[in-house]
Amino acid sequence: MSPSIRSRTKDFAALFSSLALLGPLTLGLLVLAGRIIADIIGVAVPDPLGTIGFSVAALLALWLALEGAMVQRYGLATLDRGGSFQRAARYLLVTVTTLAGLIVSIGFLALSLPWAFETQNTAAQVLGVLLATALVTTLYRTLTAAREGYLHSSEQ
Repeated sequence: MSPSIRSRTKDFAALFSSLALLGPLTLGLLVLAGRIIADIIGVAVPDPLGTIGFSVAALLALWLALEGAMVQRYGLATLDRGGSFQRAARYLLVTVTTLAGLIVSIGFLALSLPWAFETQNTAAQVLGVLLATALVTTLYRTLTAAREGYLHSSEQ
């Protein structure tokens, strides 16, 4: 039985939205997080190594976009398909991307909050504090859910 036009349209929409939205965002997060870490460590990255790093980030972003399309179409359980190595690689990809987002957000806060308080820009202060609160809340909920998931999986 061949797939219907409706099924193909949904597949295309999921793939296109992931490639157009999730892919570039992931690429930007990975590249910017790499630069922030290199600046903190104080390492000057030579051009050939930077090109290789950008290429790896682009491949990871493409992979995450494809996994995102699969999750859109078939649900979150698709992350658990395949062998244990494949599942671990998918979860590692999501973890690395999440940490990159956290690093970029913290870097943004580290630059913007001192400026907001120095210039006494009330709107920027409120937005910065709200972003910091959202980051702390998200980190807490993520760690709590991971702990509960780990405890629940070890019971089985």
